[in-house]
Amino acid sequence: MYMAKVKDKVFINTGVRYKGKKIPIFDRINMIKNDLRELLPEVEEDRYLSMFSHIRNFFYGKLHYGRRNDPANKERKRELTEAEKVILDYMLKNKLNPSTTYRWFVACRLPADVKEKLEKGQVSFKKAFLIADNRKKSKMSNTGLIMIEEINNIVRSL
Repeated sequence: MYMAKVKDKVFINTGVRYKGKKIPIFDRINMIKNDLRELLPEVEEDRYLSMFSHIRNFFYGKLHYGRRNDPANKERKRELTEAEKVILDYMLKNKLNPSTTYRWFVACRLPADVKEKLEKGQVSFKKAFLIADNRKKSKMSNTGLIMIEEINNIVRSL
């Protein structure tokens, strides 16, 4: 990981390139969202993430119907909707990689405190995702343990 040192302070490299300069990732995401609002005002912001997922899979040739291991399904490729085609065209014109852009939009769903640390450059992009994933897993694990305890209590009372 590249780290810049400015007057005895160390900053983690968390910006993204835009027209030759590094800007914070969330500023870049907001710029993309504003452009998409102008291009497609009828599409809600909630749908952007799923649309970027479809575009990403289509771009890499993996947008299939059914199970991937069935050879018959490999030939049944799903086409993009008109809105997704417009977004893909916008991405190609602006030299945006569909996979990278999708990851940027996933970063918008991080918990607020992790997102704040990412903005400040205290954690890297990859580390932010690991922190969020660990929290999600521990929350699910705790819920599962509580459910098992409740089931055991009910079975004992029978």
